[in-house]
Amino acid sequence: MTYEMRMKDIREESLAEGEAIGFAKGEAEEKLATAKRLLSIGLSVQDVAKGTSLSVEQVEKIKAELA
Repeated sequence: MTYEMRMKDIREESLAEGEAIGFAKGEAEEKLATAKRLLSIGLSVQDVAKGTSLSVEQVEKIKAELA
């Protein structure tokens, strides 16, 4: 494999990895925003945790930050 071909492969792998990281970050941010909205309308910590797939501890932390 030539140097140029290997560098192209590395760039493509880096881009794919970056997209996956970006997607995961966006998904986490969306869960956080959803948890905040659900808490603001009065849902319990346990219900918010179930609805967002966040842990109860994470939701309790979010709730404390909102107070």
